[in-house]
Amino acid sequence: MTNNQDAKVPSWEELVNSISTGSSHPEATCWEIYRYLRQNYKTIGSETSRTLLFAYIKLRTDKPSLINSCMMDMAVKISTTYTDFQLPRFLDMCNHTSCLRDEDRQKQKGKDGKLYLSLQERIDRALQSYRLHHPEARNENSNDIISMYAVSLFEKIKAGRTCRFVKMVAANGMSLIADSHQFPCRPYEIIGKVYDVSVASSKEGNKRIVEIAASTKAPSHVFPIRTGYIDGIDETYGHIHIFDNMSHHYVADRKTITATLPARTTVQKGMFIQFCPIISNGDPFKSAAIVNILDRYKGHESFGSYSAKITYANPAQHYIRYAILSDIPTTPEGTISKEGFASTSTMKPDMEKEMTVGKDIQLILFLKRGINGQKSNHVAEIY
Repeated sequence: MTNNQDAKVPSWEELVNSISTGSSHPEATCWEIYRYLRQNYKTIGSETSRTLLFAYIKLRTDKPSLINSCMMDMAVKISTTYTDFQLPRFLDMCNHTSCLRDEDRQKQKGKDGKLYLSLQERIDRALQSYRLHHPEARNENSNDIISMYAVSLFEKIKAGRTCRFVKMVAANGMSLIADSHQFPCRPYEIIGKVYDVSVASSKEGNKRIVEIAASTKAPSHVFPIRTGYIDGIDETYGHIHIFDNMSHHYVADRKTITATLPARTTVQKGMFIQFCPIISNGDPFKSAAIVNILDRYKGHESFGSYSAKITYANPAQHYIRYAILSDIPTTPEGTISKEGFASTSTMKPDMEKEMTVGKDIQLILFLKRGINGQKSNHVAEIY
């Protein structure tokens, strides 16, 4: 280390006097500002720290130098201590890229022999953290800040300790795992919400989560909205099974309902809902975030139904055979059969009495896997 770095730390009075005459000895005063901040920045508060940084700006020279590197490093430390410090503004005023030395752009080897981030990398990381916590500072090029949905919380035993991790999924299908300690809330409050996530990439292109912040966005601000039908609820695991009109099967975690729906809202089998599909690339398991409950009329209209005619009715056994009259679209899940059987338990009791051959009906229908493992027509409702 140099003499300038090791020199005596000035008192506050000595520093003020030096700054007042700093134009006569700018570099010496910059060093005194640095030494004072290095020892006191955590205790003197944000306003005083910022005042000294801007005093340095007035005295500095716009060229690579050790003092400029030291002050850039100090600004990074202050930004992690005081959230109201506008690091991007400070760096712009410094024209910091012109102040860094070649060695500031190279990783540094510590006394332990390990390589550590370069000053440039630490500045970039601090700027990323600033944008994470200050959404107004982001622009269309801020692709290192991603909105991700917390799908599930799971536990693993590591070195004899129980550790909690969270599966995060972005709108583009990217999936990453985060440690529960990275979240700004308790573990049981994590899932079912959108978070702003800062991401870093390795040389091999592998991404990892660096930092997580609470987001003001709802799932519907990040993911598309679809209409679904709740076909069943597994009370054992708290899984809500949802189908859309393309026969895709999704599962929502019952514990996430409180995060996405108004308080005391309940969901039941047979409801029509609006949900956001949460799909991780390469994962056959599709998650969902329920964002709204539709009334029956809007549900029928939005989900869509098939016009059909009864071709056989068996009131005693409570089932009918139907023939679909509507055009049948192709689905990624298979082919919907033009004819099939349906239980009359899916219709209102007064309608069941009128089930006669030739009667026109509407079907809420999608493909569903049966006990034989094959997907076939599943009539969820007749009206």
